[in-house]
Amino acid sequence: MPGRMALAILLFCAQIAARPLFPSLREALFSMFRQLFQNLSLRFSLLRSVKIKFFAAIAAVALVFIVIISCLNLFFYDSYYMAQRQNSLTKIYEEVRTSYSAGDSAALEEALFRIENSDSVRLTILNASGSVVYDSDMSRQNGMQFGVDFFANWKMAQLVRSALAAADPQKLSAGGVDFVAVQMNDLHENFLCLVGMLGDDYLVARIPFAYMEQNSMFNSTFLLLTGLITFLVCLILSAILASHFTKPLIEMGEVAKAMTRLDFSKKYEGRRVDEIGQLGDSLNLLSDHLEEAIRELRTSNEQLEQEIHEKERIDEMRREFIINVSHELKTPIALIQGYAEGLTAGVAESPEDRDFYCNTIAEEADRMNTMVTQLLSLSRLELGRETVRRDTVDLGACLRRAVEKTAVLRAGRDLDVTCTGGGTVESDENLIDQVIMNYMTNAIRYTPDGGRIALSAEQTADGGARLAVFNEGEGVAEDELPKLWEKFYRTDKARSRASGGTGVGLSIVRASAVLLGGACDARNVPGGIEFSLTLPRRLPVSSAADR
Repeated sequence: MPGRMALAILLFCAQIAARPLFPSLREALFSMFRQLFQNLSLRFSLLRSVKIKFFAAIAAVALVFIVIISCLNLFFYDSYYMAQRQNSLTKIYEEVRTSYSAGDSAALEEALFRIENSDSVRLTILNASGSVVYDSDMSRQNGMQFGVDFFANWKMAQLVRSALAAADPQKLSAGGVDFVAVQMNDLHENFLCLVGMLGDDYLVARIPFAYMEQNSMFNSTFLLLTGLITFLVCLILSAILASHFTKPLIEMGEVAKAMTRLDFSKKYEGRRVDEIGQLGDSLNLLSDHLEEAIRELRTSNEQLEQEIHEKERIDEMRREFIINVSHELKTPIALIQGYAEGLTAGVAESPEDRDFYCNTIAEEADRMNTMVTQLLSLSRLELGRETVRRDTVDLGACLRRAVEKTAVLRAGRDLDVTCTGGGTVESDENLIDQVIMNYMTNAIRYTPDGGRIALSAEQTADGGARLAVFNEGEGVAEDELPKLWEKFYRTDKARSRASGGTGVGLSIVRASAVLLGGACDARNVPGGIEFSLTLPRRLPVSSAADR
């Protein structure tokens, strides 16, 4: 039914949209029907709530229960009440007959007085000739008297004689009783009468129907009021019970919704020990397991992504390596091939020419060997396959060793080399020496004759150290400084080749700095350029391999 109503509304809206209405009117109609649709959806969603259903179920049971009681009262109460009154009159007859047969006037008088005052029943005793022996109304006016043949009210005499006349003689002669209904037109009242034998006498016990009808009306009214009160109490209890029993279900529903959003922070916090509580605990356990499984899956995915990125990085490095090596080896191979072919063809006739050809071939072969060695070292560093050691390194000593080792490279160039400062760190001494040698070699290569080279070391505030190599000469364009660390990058290719550079040294410096947990830098300073290496106080655990 809700779906049909919603569909009808949508179809009507579509028909409205197809008609050529004014824009403002059409928008107003759309707004009105949209609001109506939202209200209907909200109401239908509320009707689908388990809390409302639970409340409605309990209220329906209470209502059915009250309706059943009302129907039973409406259709069967009068018959039941009549049967009970007849049974009551029968017991009164048995009690009076017992006292009457005993011949004890005092006991009979006491029994009659109690019956008349407790059961609202009027009694009349007549002898076989129809004369009055006792009548309740007469005794109220003249005191308890027996054997006085008159009625206090002639209308009551008519009522009693009508009851005797209507009674079944066979039932009476058999020692039983008979119930008759007597209608008194003069009194505008009907009576239920019991007629029974007291030996040879007769007993007529009467109750007005008005009394019974009034009692039935009071009972129906009371039942109606109590039914309404009971129904209201049931509604209140239904609301309380619905809230009590459905609250954990609603909470578990919110937890399940949060789980669909991969939010596992929301938990069922109930403390019930029944099946609902067990369901909530199971839901929390499921949430924990899902959270753990998703966390592991995410970790696995991240590891897989890292592995994929690492593989892609290695593949890219390999491709770059092959391309760069091919490019860099092309010139020396061509030179070696050309000079070798010249020697073979006998182009170099003089000993001086042959020596020049042979020296050129040896130099280019040595250049290729140096390049291959440096590339292999760089590859090991970038792939993390270089074994590092943690030693206590004297940085001042490292600088002095670099100055001593490069003395032959400075021979005849009148370079002014100074070495200052010092300090210690726990790091790999061999890698530090390699970095300083690369810096020093570059400085010698690009410093003009008679220029100045300054090496320095200093301890930093965090316990680490900073090494710097300054060389006098031309600086590097600012936009090219970051490119210096790229493999085979040269600011002046012709000059670099003439000076013997391979374009790999600074790339080795950068890879070594990363492996040592530090950083490298190059900057233009007044009078030249400065290359530096910053080191931590201790080699990172991830890089160290203590031997």
